[in-house]
Amino acid sequence: MISFKVSAPGKVILFGEHAAVYGKTAIAASLDLRTHLKFKELLDVKDVIKLNFDNINLVASVSMQYVQEYISIYRSLQVKNNHENFYDHIQQFVRNIGYNNLQQKLSLEAFFYSLICISEKEKINIKPAEINLSTELTIGAGLGSSASFAVCLSACFLYWSRLQKNICKTFDVEDLKLISRYAFECEKIMHGTPSGIDNSICTYGSIIEFRKDDCLNSIPNARKMKILLVDTRVQRSTKAQVEKSANLKRTYPTVIDLILDAIDNISREALKILAKDTSQNPNGATNVHEEHEEFNKLMMLININQNLLAALQASHPSLDRICAEAQNYAFAAKLTGAGGGGHAFILLPPDTQPETISSISRKLIADGYCVTLTSLGGAGVRID
Repeated sequence: MISFKVSAPGKVILFGEHAAVYGKTAIAASLDLRTHLKFKELLDVKDVIKLNFDNINLVASVSMQYVQEYISIYRSLQVKNNHENFYDHIQQFVRNIGYNNLQQKLSLEAFFYSLICISEKEKINIKPAEINLSTELTIGAGLGSSASFAVCLSACFLYWSRLQKNICKTFDVEDLKLISRYAFECEKIMHGTPSGIDNSICTYGSIIEFRKDDCLNSIPNARKMKILLVDTRVQRSTKAQVEKSANLKRTYPTVIDLILDAIDNISREALKILAKDTSQNPNGATNVHEEHEEFNKLMMLININQNLLAALQASHPSLDRICAEAQNYAFAAKLTGAGGGGHAFILLPPDTQPETISSISRKLIADGYCVTLTSLGGAGVRID
């Protein structure tokens, strides 16, 4: 019987959130925090698909017969070129399974929508199986937890189809494109109109330059960076935050367009710094002064970007307090993701002393926030 493990990273948007929705430049980085999926086929006598999603307390067993009924519905809608309406049927499917909250509802919808759509496109022979999923990411807090989840699902189903065809290999460039595209469709269920940046960074990893429908470039030789992730513990809806910015743009288009252009320019300036290799001078020695100057420039851009996001009403009093505390330590911080709560990140220059990191962490924890030290730019989706 087939069994394997898949994992995908979370993400932070370093520059350009909200503006990315309108085709502006954004920079995102994968996090050294991952979502993990364990898959194994079950004996046919089980005749169910078992789900165990630890972080949202979801345990479910769905009969194979019920799944096959909705595969038939999907096929009939495809024949009628009515594919978009299949999501309406998936919602009814999930209502019949039952759930306790919105997170469980969306997770079940995303899972079965992806399973049925990908199984048809990749010719999977759906068999009884057990899927266990857990994540190191805070859910609904701007760290790409839903995209990491969607990428894991897409990679799982694609890999399952390949193993059934006796194709056993790591994901190549074409596989990654397919996984990202499937994950994007899955993301629509949870976010309405995603920009595509989250599923891209969770698929490819590293640090990327992104423009919607135009550009997805990994930044070569991008400098290594460490950050403090600070969880405000303020829940918010990505969809609601995006709609708020959209309403603001409709009401004051000439004003908001200028802000979006400014954010785009900040991202482009940051790209020049991130892509510049300042680790060594021609003699091979570390140029500490130049590295320090480049980080100062990055921190200035981070502060400006945060202020522009605040002008888009994407900030929150908790985010403002975190940014102010970072400045007390001569660091820079900004929200990451949709804002309105969720997470902020604090960039740590390479010469930051451990005692300083401990000091600011203790202060933020005392203020009621959750703090995690992590690094940026790690691997994308992979078979573990």
